[in-house]
Amino acid sequence: MNRLKGKVAIVTGAADGIGLAISQAFANEGALVVMCDINVDKCDEEAKRLNDNVGTARSYACDVGITKDVKNVVDRTLAEFGKIDILVNNAGIALSGNIVEMPEEDWDRLMNINLKSAYRSIQIVLPHMLGKQSGSIINISSIQAFRSWDNWTAYAGAKGAMCSMTKQLAGQFGVENIRFNTISPGAILTPMNEKRIQEEGKAFLQKSIDQAAMKRLGKPQEVAMTAVFLASDEAPFITGADIKVDGGLGVLPRYL
Repeated sequence: MNRLKGKVAIVTGAADGIGLAISQAFANEGALVVMCDINVDKCDEEAKRLNDNVGTARSYACDVGITKDVKNVVDRTLAEFGKIDILVNNAGIALSGNIVEMPEEDWDRLMNINLKSAYRSIQIVLPHMLGKQSGSIINISSIQAFRSWDNWTAYAGAKGAMCSMTKQLAGQFGVENIRFNTISPGAILTPMNEKRIQEEGKAFLQKSIDQAAMKRLGKPQEVAMTAVFLASDEAPFITGADIKVDGGLGVLPRYL
């Protein structure tokens, strides 16, 4: 219960899904969690629940597509806690589209939220981690960075670039004791996928289940506990790694 005791963590996209699960797991392990989301009401509600039942959490409104919002979160975190030990870049949007038809505005919006947001937060947080020669930065990628699904080029491209960026930074800043890693979830039962199940029906659910070797959807908590490990002192020699939490989806030739 104390694997992250006293560590200060910023988690983006923390109001629900994987980001919320990571925030909850971090708090359960003793971290001081700064939860950021564009859905500030839901984020406030979840942070209050953690404060009432687990430990210390803060909720800040943040559109990760806007630099001043990200800077505000970092400034407020440092003003209250004096340090940042962990950064989790989780916020993202899902936009599909055939590349010959996808509007350039949709492409740019997705890249801004899913990729450039990580650049923003890392650029602002990293100097503080360098100052204390310690830190763990976890970028949430996707199994789609490694597999092909029709009409998901922009999403896969952003997630693949995130993996490459993470390896580049791991190599550059390892000597400074700053660790960079990615987690690549497969089909996880998040609110985003629950919405797709409602819209596309049981056929979408069954296809998602059938693609994985373990024949089920993952749970947000299963991704969260991987993040706990990477953020903790149990992983001091792990950097530049990608951990796939996908139930074996990435090892099979199935495409549905």
